[in-house]
Amino acid sequence: MLLPSAFYVIWTMRVRFPAYLFFFSLFTLFHLWTVYYNDLLPTNTNWTFYIFSDYNVLAFVLFFVLENTNFDDEFIIRMNKFTFYILMLSLLVSIIQIKNSMFFFNMEGGADDWDSIYFEDQRNASIYSWVSLNSVGVTFPFLLAIMLSVYQIRSKEFPFISFSGIVVSFLTRARYVMISSIIAFSQLFIGKRIRATSKFSLIIGFIAGLLLLIGAAQMAGFDIQKVIDDRILEKDSDMGSAKARILSYEVFLKKFPEHPYIGVGPKTRDDVVDLLGGEAPIIHVGYLSYLYYYGALGAALLFICLILLLYDSWKVGRLYGFWGAFYGFTGFVLANATFVYFNMSEMGIVMGLIYMRYYKLRHERLYELESENSDPGEEGFNGADIKPIGVA
Repeated sequence: MLLPSAFYVIWTMRVRFPAYLFFFSLFTLFHLWTVYYNDLLPTNTNWTFYIFSDYNVLAFVLFFVLENTNFDDEFIIRMNKFTFYILMLSLLVSIIQIKNSMFFFNMEGGADDWDSIYFEDQRNASIYSWVSLNSVGVTFPFLLAIMLSVYQIRSKEFPFISFSGIVVSFLTRARYVMISSIIAFSQLFIGKRIRATSKFSLIIGFIAGLLLLIGAAQMAGFDIQKVIDDRILEKDSDMGSAKARILSYEVFLKKFPEHPYIGVGPKTRDDVVDLLGGEAPIIHVGYLSYLYYYGALGAALLFICLILLLYDSWKVGRLYGFWGAFYGFTGFVLANATFVYFNMSEMGIVMGLIYMRYYKLRHERLYELESENSDPGEEGFNGADIKPIGVA
């Protein structure tokens, strides 16, 4: 239904096409071309179904539609409420998965050999396995960053949002999810204008939350120390994950010069898999993997898109006081230094762009209203004072 919507937008209104979307559209076209050029179309599909199921195409259409959609206050009020419910549902399901890891888990998402590593590490995907096993590491920190930016520290929702961020990220047993969540929390000490006493109270609150988590985990029979030793410090695997990244760098330096400009297409070839020695079936660093897939030309299109998104989200934070998208994108960009998942159609990324679009539109509406009602010589409009209505 998104494609007819996109054509309707093009036909009926003046189209907005931001710079980041221009580069992402070029990357999407390059991606489809390199699949054709390297004959990588899966044997069980055809070009029509492949294009309609490709997440780059989906992301492009989503971005185009939302950039040409007007989001009003009532819509954002509903978004705030239901996103809060999603975080609470994530918390509830993660806690249940301590005892039953298969609860609300999409078995089809863990069917291949590589995803079996997920089960070996006993990771909890909460509600997000129905998208992919990596979705929890992208969407959840993004939603957390948005809610921490929207809700005030003194609101009744804030403690629940913070507790969900701590518990869900830790129960994933994935370092990159924990780091992305820490980045989301960091906006409370960097982006928001709060007093030193409030920051001190936040630190005390986080310590109390951690103690509560430890106590609850002990009562539930969950070994926190084992997670720290095995997943964070990697004592059981002799730093196997870190060695896999180092090996990825070595393989990349050997294989990238063979196809430096347009890459080999979005599939790791057998010779690279052999060089990786079974540690991982891909070059396990996102940026290196995409340079290998698409070469310097194709990867540069995506990387420029990410830089523009970071800059745009930073401007929204600086001008309008909404830092959720910036810290969400920061977590996403840093996470891909340790894994490979540039799925821009993830719900968290799309929601971050929706909020950015809303703040820009609301600033324009309030600026026009202020200009109509203000007398000459009055102090100008301050966009940083904008807060979504209906938020405590």
